[in-house]
Amino acid sequence: MEEPRIRRPFRRRLLAVMLAAGLLPLLGGGILAASGVSRMLSLSLARLDPLLESAEKATPDPDLKRDLAQARLDLLQADLARRSLARLAPWALLGAVAVSAAILAAAAVILGRALSGPVERLAHGMMQVASGDLSHRVPEEDRADELGLLIRQFNRMTSELEAQRARLQLTEELAAWQSVARGLAHELKNPLTAMRLAIARVARLGSQPAAESAQLLGEQIDVLLRLTESFSQFAKLPAPRKVPLDLADLLRETSTLYASGAPVAVECSADPLPLDGDPDQLRRAFGNLIKNALEASRPGDGPVEVEGRAAGNKARIHVRDRGAGIEKRLDGAQLLRALGTTKPQGSGLGLPIAQKIVHEHGGTLLLEPREGRGAQAVVELPLGGAQP
Repeated sequence: MEEPRIRRPFRRRLLAVMLAAGLLPLLGGGILAASGVSRMLSLSLARLDPLLESAEKATPDPDLKRDLAQARLDLLQADLARRSLARLAPWALLGAVAVSAAILAAAAVILGRALSGPVERLAHGMMQVASGDLSHRVPEEDRADELGLLIRQFNRMTSELEAQRARLQLTEELAAWQSVARGLAHELKNPLTAMRLAIARVARLGSQPAAESAQLLGEQIDVLLRLTESFSQFAKLPAPRKVPLDLADLLRETSTLYASGAPVAVECSADPLPLDGDPDQLRRAFGNLIKNALEASRPGDGPVEVEGRAAGNKARIHVRDRGAGIEKRLDGAQLLRALGTTKPQGSGLGLPIAQKIVHEHGGTLLLEPREGRGAQAVVELPLGGAQP
Protein backbone atom coordinates (compact mmCIF):
# COMPACT_ATOMS: atom_id res chain seq x y z
CA MET A 1 0.00 0.00 0.00
CA GLU A 2 1.38 3.39 -1.00
CA GLU A 3 2.31 5.58 1.95
CA PRO A 4 0.07 8.66 2.22
CA ARG A 5 1.74 12.01 1.57
CA ILE A 6 1.33 15.23 3.52
CA ARG A 7 1.45 18.44 1.45
CA ARG A 8 2.28 20.68 4.43
CA PRO A 9 -0.31 23.45 3.92
CA PHE A 10 -0.25 24.13 7.67
CA ARG A 11 3.45 25.02 7.62
CA ARG A 12 3.01 27.36 4.66
CA ARG A 13 0.02 29.12 6.20
CA LEU A 14 1.77 29.43 9.56
CA LEU A 15 4.88 30.87 7.89
CA ALA A 16 2.77 33.31 5.87
CA VAL A 17 0.92 34.51 8.97
CA MET A 18 4.13 34.94 10.96
CA LEU A 19 5.86 36.82 8.13
CA ALA A 20 2.85 39.05 7.60
CA ALA A 21 2.56 39.74 11.34
CA GLY A 22 6.22 40.73 11.49
CA LEU A 23 6.94 42.31 8.15
CA LEU A 24 3.86 44.49 7.73
CA PRO A 25 4.46 46.48 10.94
CA LEU A 26 8.16 46.68 10.06
CA LEU A 27 7.43 48.03 6.59
CA GLY A 28 4.86 50.46 7.97
CA GLY A 29 7.29 51.71 10.59
CA GLY A 30 10.00 52.03 7.95
CA ILE A 31 7.76 54.10 5.69
CA LEU A 32 6.79 56.42 8.56
CA ALA A 33 10.42 56.74 9.66
CA ALA A 34 11.52 57.50 6.10
CA SER A 35 8.81 60.13 5.75
CA GLY A 36 9.77 61.79 9.05
CA VAL A 37 13.49 61.80 8.27
CA SER A 38 12.87 63.09 4.77
CA ARG A 39 10.71 65.93 6.07
CA MET A 40 13.23 66.81 8.74
CA LEU A 41 16.14 66.82 6.30
CA SER A 42 14.21 68.88 3.79
CA LEU A 43 14.54 71.97 6.01
CA SER A 44 17.26 74.09 4.29
CA LEU A 45 19.68 76.28 6.26
CA ALA A 46 20.64 78.37 3.23
CA ARG A 47 18.00 81.01 4.09
CA LEU A 48 20.03 82.08 7.10
CA ASP A 49 23.14 82.90 5.08
CA PRO A 50 21.86 86.27 3.65
CA LEU A 51 20.87 87.41 7.13
CA LEU A 52 24.27 86.55 8.54
CA GLU A 53 25.94 88.31 5.59
CA SER A 54 23.90 91.50 6.13
CA ALA A 55 24.71 91.45 9.82
CA GLU A 56 28.38 90.94 9.08
CA LYS A 57 28.48 94.03 6.77
CA ALA A 58 26.48 96.18 9.10
CA THR A 59 28.45 95.64 12.30
CA PRO A 60 31.51 97.82 12.98
CA ASP A 61 32.90 95.43 15.60
CA PRO A 62 35.75 93.33 14.08
CA ASP A 63 35.36 90.52 16.60
CA LEU A 64 31.70 90.22 15.80
CA LYS A 65 32.48 90.25 12.09
CA ARG A 66 34.89 87.39 12.60
CA ASP A 67 32.33 85.42 14.58
CA LEU A 68 29.63 85.98 11.96
CA ALA A 69 31.99 84.87 9.20
CA GLN A 70 32.75 81.70 11.11
CA ALA A 71 29.03 81.13 11.67
CA ARG A 72 28.40 81.51 7.92
CA LEU A 73 31.13 78.91 7.25
CA ASP A 74 29.69 76.51 9.82
CA LEU A 75 26.24 77.02 8.36
CA LEU A 76 27.51 76.18 4.90
CA GLN A 77 29.16 72.99 6.14
CA ALA A 78 25.98 71.99 7.98
CA ASP A 79 23.92 72.47 4.86
CA LEU A 80 26.33 70.35 2.85
CA ALA A 81 26.10 67.61 5.52
CA ARG A 82 22.28 67.83 5.43
CA ARG A 83 22.25 67.33 1.68
CA SER A 84 24.59 64.33 1.94
CA LEU A 85 22.48 62.85 4.72
CA ALA A 86 19.31 63.44 2.72
CA ARG A 87 20.80 61.39 -0.11
CA LEU A 88 22.09 58.58 2.13
CA ALA A 89 19.29 58.33 4.67
CA PRO A 90 16.77 56.46 2.47
CA TRP A 91 19.35 53.87 1.51
CA ALA A 92 20.50 53.41 5.12
CA LEU A 93 16.90 53.08 6.28
CA LEU A 94 16.18 50.63 3.47
CA GLY A 95 19.20 48.55 4.45
CA ALA A 96 18.12 48.50 8.10
CA VAL A 97 14.62 47.42 7.12
CA ALA A 98 16.04 44.69 4.81
CA VAL A 99 18.33 43.32 7.53
CA SER A 100 15.48 43.36 10.06
CA ALA A 101 13.19 41.64 7.55
CA ALA A 102 15.79 38.94 6.87
CA ILE A 103 16.28 38.31 10.61
CA LEU A 104 12.53 38.25 11.13
CA ALA A 105 12.01 35.86 8.20
CA ALA A 106 14.71 33.48 9.49
CA ALA A 107 13.17 33.55 12.96
CA ALA A 108 9.73 32.92 11.47
CA VAL A 109 11.01 29.93 9.47
CA ILE A 110 12.73 28.41 12.52
CA LEU A 111 9.74 28.99 14.79
CA GLY A 112 7.35 27.79 12.09
CA ARG A 113 9.25 24.54 11.72
CA ALA A 114 9.38 24.09 15.48
CA LEU A 115 5.60 24.51 15.68
CA SER A 116 4.57 22.72 12.51
CA GLY A 117 7.00 19.78 12.80
CA PRO A 118 5.15 18.02 15.66
CA VAL A 119 1.81 18.73 13.99
CA GLU A 120 3.01 17.18 10.72
CA ARG A 121 4.42 14.11 12.52
CA LEU A 122 1.15 13.73 14.39
CA ALA A 123 -0.81 14.04 11.14
CA HIS A 124 1.42 11.41 9.52
CA GLY A 125 0.89 9.11 12.50
CA MET A 126 -2.88 9.56 12.26
CA MET A 127 -2.80 8.64 8.57
CA GLN A 128 -0.73 5.53 9.35
CA VAL A 129 -3.18 4.46 12.04
CA ALA A 130 -6.11 5.17 9.73
CA SER A 131 -4.52 2.86 7.16
CA GLY A 132 -4.45 0.04 9.75
CA ASP A 133 -0.89 0.29 11.10
CA LEU A 134 -1.54 0.41 14.85
CA SER A 135 2.12 -0.30 15.61
CA HIS A 136 3.14 3.16 14.39
CA ARG A 137 4.33 5.55 17.09
CA VAL A 138 5.00 9.28 16.73
CA PRO A 139 8.54 10.11 17.94
CA GLU A 140 8.27 11.78 21.33
CA GLU A 141 10.46 14.79 22.05
CA ASP A 142 11.45 16.09 25.46
CA ARG A 143 8.92 18.90 25.51
CA ALA A 144 6.37 19.74 28.20
CA ASP A 145 4.01 21.87 26.10
CA GLU A 146 0.59 21.03 24.71
CA LEU A 147 2.00 19.49 21.53
CA GLY A 148 4.19 17.11 23.53
CA LEU A 149 1.20 16.10 25.65
CA LEU A 150 -0.87 15.53 22.50
CA ILE A 151 1.80 13.26 20.99
CA ARG A 152 2.14 11.24 24.20
CA GLN A 153 -1.62 10.79 24.47
CA PHE A 154 -1.81 9.77 20.81
CA ASN A 155 0.87 7.09 21.32
CA ARG A 156 -0.92 5.84 24.43
CA MET A 157 -4.20 5.63 22.52
CA THR A 158 -2.64 3.67 19.65
CA SER A 159 -0.97 1.31 22.13
CA GLU A 160 -4.34 0.62 23.74
CA LEU A 161 -5.98 0.11 20.35
CA GLU A 162 -3.23 -2.32 19.32
CA ALA A 163 -3.65 -4.28 22.56
CA GLN A 164 -7.43 -4.38 22.12
CA ARG A 165 -7.09 -5.60 18.56
CA ALA A 166 -4.66 -8.33 19.67
CA ARG A 167 -7.10 -9.40 22.41
CA LEU A 168 -9.96 -9.47 19.90
CA GLN A 169 -7.92 -11.60 17.47
CA LEU A 170 -6.99 -13.97 20.29
CA THR A 171 -10.64 -14.20 21.38
CA GLU A 172 -11.67 -15.08 17.83
CA GLU A 173 -8.95 -17.74 17.49
CA LEU A 174 -9.79 -19.25 20.87
CA ALA A 175 -13.44 -19.45 19.84
CA ALA A 176 -12.44 -21.12 16.57
CA TRP A 177 -10.22 -23.63 18.39
CA GLN A 178 -13.01 -24.40 20.83
CA SER A 179 -15.34 -25.08 17.92
CA VAL A 180 -12.75 -27.38 16.30
CA ALA A 181 -12.07 -29.15 19.61
CA ARG A 182 -15.78 -29.64 20.22
CA GLY A 183 -16.22 -31.21 16.77
CA LEU A 184 -13.19 -33.49 17.15
CA ALA A 185 -14.27 -34.68 20.58
CA HIS A 186 -17.74 -35.49 19.29
CA GLU A 187 -16.60 -37.22 16.10
CA LEU A 188 -13.74 -39.27 17.57
CA LYS A 189 -14.93 -40.44 20.96
CA ASN A 190 -17.55 -42.97 19.86
CA PRO A 191 -15.45 -44.64 17.09
CA LEU A 192 -12.44 -44.86 19.40
CA THR A 193 -14.51 -46.45 22.15
CA ALA A 194 -15.83 -49.05 19.69
CA MET A 195 -12.31 -49.73 18.43
CA ARG A 196 -11.04 -50.28 21.98
CA LEU A 197 -13.81 -52.81 22.62
CA ALA A 198 -12.99 -54.60 19.37
CA ILE A 199 -9.28 -54.71 20.26
CA ALA A 200 -10.17 -56.20 23.65
CA ARG A 201 -12.06 -59.05 21.91
CA VAL A 202 -9.08 -59.67 19.61
CA ALA A 203 -6.78 -59.90 22.65
CA ARG A 204 -8.92 -62.70 24.09
CA LEU A 205 -8.45 -64.95 21.04
CA GLY A 206 -5.44 -66.63 22.66
CA SER A 207 -2.91 -65.93 19.91
CA GLN A 208 0.35 -64.42 21.09
CA PRO A 209 0.89 -62.22 17.98
CA ALA A 210 -2.74 -61.11 18.15
CA ALA A 211 -2.38 -60.26 21.84
CA GLU A 212 0.79 -58.20 21.25
CA SER A 213 -0.79 -56.34 18.34
CA ALA A 214 -3.93 -55.74 20.37
CA GLN A 215 -1.87 -54.34 23.25
CA LEU A 216 0.00 -51.96 20.94
CA LEU A 217 -3.19 -50.79 19.25
CA GLY A 218 -4.88 -50.42 22.63
CA GLU A 219 -2.12 -48.14 23.88
CA GLN A 220 -2.44 -45.90 20.82
CA ILE A 221 -6.21 -45.81 21.15
CA ASP A 222 -5.82 -44.78 24.81
CA VAL A 223 -3.58 -41.91 23.69
CA LEU A 224 -6.24 -40.80 21.20
CA LEU A 225 -8.95 -41.09 23.85
CA ARG A 226 -6.93 -38.92 26.25
CA LEU A 227 -6.47 -36.40 23.47
CA THR A 228 -10.20 -36.48 22.77
CA GLU A 229 -10.91 -35.91 26.46
CA SER A 230 -8.54 -32.93 26.46
CA PHE A 231 -10.33 -31.53 23.40
CA SER A 232 -13.62 -31.96 25.22
CA GLN A 233 -12.32 -30.18 28.33
CA PHE A 234 -10.94 -27.33 26.24
CA ALA A 235 -14.24 -26.96 24.38
CA LYS A 236 -16.31 -27.03 27.59
CA LEU A 237 -14.08 -24.70 29.61
CA PRO A 238 -16.64 -22.48 31.40
CA ALA A 239 -16.50 -18.75 32.00
CA PRO A 240 -14.59 -17.91 35.19
CA ARG A 241 -16.52 -17.38 38.42
CA LYS A 242 -14.44 -14.65 40.00
CA VAL A 243 -14.03 -14.11 43.72
CA PRO A 244 -11.50 -12.01 45.66
CA LEU A 245 -8.32 -14.01 46.33
CA ASP A 246 -4.61 -13.67 47.01
CA LEU A 247 -2.74 -15.06 44.02
CA ALA A 248 0.42 -15.53 46.13
CA ASP A 249 -1.30 -18.16 48.29
CA LEU A 250 -2.61 -19.94 45.19
CA LEU A 251 0.88 -20.00 43.62
CA ARG A 252 2.42 -21.46 46.77
CA GLU A 253 -0.29 -24.13 47.03
CA THR A 254 0.08 -25.13 43.37
CA SER A 255 3.89 -25.21 43.58
CA THR A 256 3.74 -27.46 46.66
CA LEU A 257 1.27 -29.77 44.92
CA TYR A 258 3.53 -30.33 41.88
CA ALA A 259 6.81 -30.44 43.83
CA SER A 260 6.27 -33.97 45.15
CA GLY A 261 7.92 -36.56 42.93
CA ALA A 262 9.28 -33.94 40.53
CA PRO A 263 12.70 -34.42 38.87
CA VAL A 264 13.80 -31.00 40.17
CA ALA A 265 12.77 -28.74 43.03
CA VAL A 266 10.01 -26.15 42.71
CA GLU A 267 10.80 -22.83 44.37
CA CYS A 268 8.04 -20.26 44.87
CA SER A 269 8.47 -16.62 45.86
CA ALA A 270 5.48 -14.28 45.67
CA ASP A 271 4.39 -10.99 47.17
CA PRO A 272 0.75 -10.47 48.18
CA LEU A 273 -1.24 -10.15 44.94
CA PRO A 274 -4.92 -9.44 45.64
CA LEU A 275 -7.16 -9.84 42.59
CA ASP A 276 -10.52 -11.14 41.43
CA GLY A 277 -10.35 -14.56 39.80
CA ASP A 278 -11.63 -18.11 39.61
CA PRO A 279 -9.35 -20.06 41.99
CA ASP A 280 -10.00 -23.43 40.33
CA GLN A 281 -9.26 -22.18 36.84
CA LEU A 282 -6.18 -20.19 37.92
CA ARG A 283 -4.90 -23.21 39.81
CA ARG A 284 -5.32 -25.27 36.66
CA ALA A 285 -3.60 -22.66 34.47
CA PHE A 286 -0.54 -22.27 36.70
CA GLY A 287 -0.52 -26.03 37.31
CA ASN A 288 -0.23 -26.57 33.55
CA LEU A 289 2.65 -24.09 33.35
CA ILE A 290 4.52 -25.65 36.29
CA LYS A 291 3.87 -29.14 34.92
CA ASN A 292 5.27 -28.14 31.50
CA ALA A 293 8.37 -26.69 33.17
CA LEU A 294 8.90 -29.87 35.22
CA GLU A 295 8.40 -32.16 32.22
CA ALA A 296 10.98 -30.12 30.27
CA SER A 297 13.53 -30.48 33.09
CA ARG A 298 15.87 -33.34 33.86
CA PRO A 299 17.59 -34.14 37.18
CA GLY A 300 20.40 -31.67 37.68
CA ASP A 301 18.91 -28.97 35.39
CA GLY A 302 18.16 -26.64 38.26
CA PRO A 303 14.91 -25.81 40.07
CA VAL A 304 11.69 -24.57 38.52
CA GLU A 305 11.23 -21.02 39.80
CA VAL A 306 7.77 -19.53 40.35
CA GLU A 307 7.90 -15.80 41.07
CA GLY A 308 5.00 -13.38 41.55
CA ARG A 309 5.46 -9.63 41.82
CA ALA A 310 3.29 -6.54 41.46
CA ALA A 311 4.12 -4.37 38.44
CA GLY A 312 2.02 -1.22 38.56
CA ASN A 313 -1.63 -2.24 38.49
CA LYS A 314 -0.79 -5.75 37.28
CA ALA A 315 0.45 -8.98 38.81
CA ARG A 316 3.41 -10.40 36.87
CA ILE A 317 4.17 -14.10 37.36
CA HIS A 318 7.23 -15.90 35.97
CA VAL A 319 7.50 -19.68 35.73
CA ARG A 320 11.13 -20.46 34.81
CA ASP A 321 12.97 -23.69 34.08
CA ARG A 322 16.41 -24.78 32.90
CA GLY A 323 15.16 -27.50 30.58
CA ALA A 324 15.50 -27.91 26.85
CA GLY A 325 13.96 -24.50 26.19
CA ILE A 326 12.26 -23.13 23.07
CA GLU A 327 13.61 -21.51 19.92
CA LYS A 328 11.64 -18.25 19.87
CA ARG A 329 9.14 -16.17 21.78
CA LEU A 330 5.50 -17.27 21.57
CA ASP A 331 2.53 -15.16 22.59
CA GLY A 332 -1.07 -14.49 21.65
CA ALA A 333 -2.35 -16.61 18.78
CA GLN A 334 1.17 -18.05 18.25
CA LEU A 335 0.64 -20.26 21.31
CA LEU A 336 -2.37 -21.79 19.56
CA ARG A 337 -0.61 -22.18 16.23
CA ALA A 338 2.29 -23.93 18.01
CA LEU A 339 -0.14 -26.53 19.36
CA GLY A 340 1.64 -29.84 19.89
CA THR A 341 3.44 -32.07 22.38
CA THR A 342 6.48 -34.32 22.58
CA LYS A 343 5.35 -36.08 25.77
CA PRO A 344 3.95 -39.65 25.60
CA GLN A 345 1.10 -38.79 27.95
CA GLY A 346 0.55 -35.25 26.69
CA SER A 347 -2.21 -33.78 24.59
CA GLY A 348 -0.59 -30.50 23.53
CA LEU A 349 -3.48 -28.52 25.03
CA GLY A 350 -1.88 -27.51 28.34
CA LEU A 351 -0.71 -24.11 27.08
CA PRO A 352 -3.90 -23.30 25.12
CA ILE A 353 -6.00 -24.12 28.19
CA ALA A 354 -3.76 -21.94 30.36
CA GLN A 355 -3.87 -19.18 27.77
CA LYS A 356 -7.67 -19.24 27.58
CA ILE A 357 -7.98 -19.07 31.36
CA VAL A 358 -5.54 -16.15 31.56
CA HIS A 359 -7.29 -14.43 28.66
CA GLU A 360 -10.71 -14.82 30.34
CA HIS A 361 -9.21 -13.13 33.42
CA GLY A 362 -8.13 -10.11 31.35
CA GLY A 363 -4.46 -11.05 31.29
CA THR A 364 -1.75 -12.14 28.88
CA LEU A 365 0.52 -15.17 28.59
CA LEU A 366 3.76 -15.49 26.69
CA LEU A 367 6.52 -18.07 26.48
CA GLU A 368 10.10 -17.06 25.76
CA PRO A 369 13.59 -18.60 25.84
CA ARG A 370 15.95 -17.82 28.72
CA GLU A 371 19.55 -16.82 28.42
CA GLY A 372 21.79 -19.84 28.41
CA ARG A 373 19.21 -22.61 28.61
CA GLY A 374 15.58 -23.08 29.48
CA ALA A 375 12.35 -21.18 29.01
CA GLN A 376 10.04 -18.98 31.03
CA ALA A 377 6.31 -18.36 30.95
CA VAL A 378 5.26 -14.81 31.80
CA VAL A 379 1.70 -14.17 32.94
CA GLU A 380 0.23 -10.72 33.60
CA LEU A 381 -3.13 -10.33 35.35
CA PRO A 382 -4.91 -7.17 36.49
CA LEU A 383 -4.80 -6.66 40.24
CA GLY A 384 -7.99 -6.14 42.21
CA GLY A 385 -9.97 -3.16 40.87
CA ALA A 386 -7.64 -2.63 37.86
CA GLN A 387 -9.05 -2.60 34.35
CA PRO A 388 -7.63 -5.24 31.94
